Amino acid sequence: MKSLPAISMLIVLSSTTAHASDTNATDGIGRWLHERALQAAVEDSSTGRLRTATESGTYRVLPLNLLDAPEEVKTQLRIEIERVRSGLVQLPDGVIPTQQALLASLPRTRRSDAELRQRLPSPPSNLQASPLGAAELIGMEPSGALDGIRSSGLTRYYRLDGVGIVEFSEDNFRAAGARIEVIEEAQNVTVNGLPAQLQLSIDGQGRNRVELSWATAEKSHSLIATGEGDVNHSARLIQAIAANVID
Repeated sequence: MKSLPAISMLIVLSSTTAHASDTNATDGIGRWLHERALQAAVEDSSTGRLRTATESGTYRVLPLNLLDAPEEVKTQLRIEIERVRSGLVQLPDGVIPTQQALLASLPRTRRSDAELRQRLPSPPSNLQASPLGAAELIGMEPSGALDGIRSSGLTRYYRLDGVGIVEFSEDNFRAAGARIEVIEEAQNVTVNGLPAQLQLSIDGQGRNRVELSWATAEKSHSLIATGEGDVNHSARLIQAIAANVID
């Protein structure tokens, strides 16, 4: 991978949560994250330090009260976390795309496992034992840190009966030298005993979105299901997929 600045990444809540929240408040969180990233880059530049692929990335779960953030940011994060933990997040119409619109935007590229092993720092996650093993693969694209044809991650898109479109992303944060932090209070489920964050969202047009994120020893993972059926059914299937991902 190319050299990467030592910028911490903070995974708090899904991007869709912002659409259901006070704009000024979420803008405040965004400004703080941006400032934090800039500060990390400046500090590394001033010391001549540059995170490289030989430096292993990190992933840690920390309590909100230990987060290096202004108190007003922590207050808003508590509100957002409680919003997600309370159940379904109601989103404005139009935030969740239709199946047709989503399909039109997805890549159609497909690569063999042998080719992916040449492009990724570790073999792609095996999904054959999960409900995605028999699902229709729509396409895939590189993600994470990019360097020519190589990337630290991969995103695959599937059509799963009874759910809709499922996006599965994996990123080898160790190989990419990324520093990832997640808030302990935002983790509301587990995946094979590991802390994970699950969010269910709906809109007024019958569309829903289920998002699940977690990390293993080397990779961060996320599953996003977009559909128009029973959101609780989708949530159960998404968790069943995660439980059967093999790295």
